[in-house]
Amino acid sequence: MLKNTVFGLVLLLGNSLAATVHADPGNSLVGTSYQPLLVYQEALNYLLGRNGKQKSAEKAAALFKALAESNWSSAQHMLGNMYFSGKGVEKNDLLAYKWLSIASRNNIRLAEAIADKRKQLKSRLSSKHLQKVEQWIADWKPSPIGQSM
Repeated sequence: MLKNTVFGLVLLLGNSLAATVHADPGNSLVGTSYQPLLVYQEALNYLLGRNGKQKSAEKAAALFKALAESNWSSAQHMLGNMYFSGKGVEKNDLLAYKWLSIASRNNIRLAEAIADKRKQLKSRLSSKHLQKVEQWIADWKPSPIGQSM
């Protein structure tokens, strides 16, 4: 019962956030009506090389970034992990900490899951860099859905 309720809420949320994509012409979603959940699935398909998509961590990162900028905590989490590991993007502890922190702020379950990784990143940052990234996080505001695509 709970599983069906959660699935229904996800579908409702996805339908309520449908928007037109404003993106790079190379994006297969350009000019179509999209739902952010479908974009997230597309990013996972690129990341894992499944469902007919050639494996491309770079394409996955670009899609995750667009969703992360639109305040999707799961995409923020994925993007933070990609910056943490350097998969599809240049490894960057500041950006990893930023996106993982924003994901944590937006989703308590993610906060619990990534607390240790955030502590590890925090210990690797200088006080100057930590102050800078904390300011980025405090100033960060999401873009409207689809605008960053």
